[in-house]
Amino acid sequence: MTPAIAEALVAAVTEVLEVAAFELADLAEPTAPPPDAVATSLKFHGPPSGAVRMWIDPAEARAFAVATLGCDDPEPAVVDDAVRELTNMIAGHVLGRAWPDVCIALDGAELGAAGSVEAYAVHFTGEHGRLAVGMEVTP
Repeated sequence: MTPAIAEALVAAVTEVLEVAAFELADLAEPTAPPPDAVATSLKFHGPPSGAVRMWIDPAEARAFAVATLGCDDPEPAVVDDAVRELTNMIAGHVLGRAWPDVCIALDGAELGAAGSVEAYAVHFTGEHGRLAVGMEVTP
């Protein structure tokens, strides 16, 4: 991953969490995802093409859903939808920042198992837990 993409990921996560969920997040040291992490992946097609992967602690995922949807006790499916949307927002933000003059199509984010820690270049600590995001780009 290039420094420009890593920088765009940092900006995307901090800005999306702050604007959408009124939450601050700090960069953190890499760590393996917890066994109960909510993990997503999203493919994009351009050029460039590639994938965005994210995992988030369940408490952080729930807090994001509560903040963005305005519900006090979201069902697990609602939390999953909110996390998929968070992945979409981060991917769109990064791609728009890194390639502002290119039309890139995004697939919908899908839930799945979190991969190894190396798959996630940027790690954060939010107010309710951790999350990590990574992006793979092919020309």
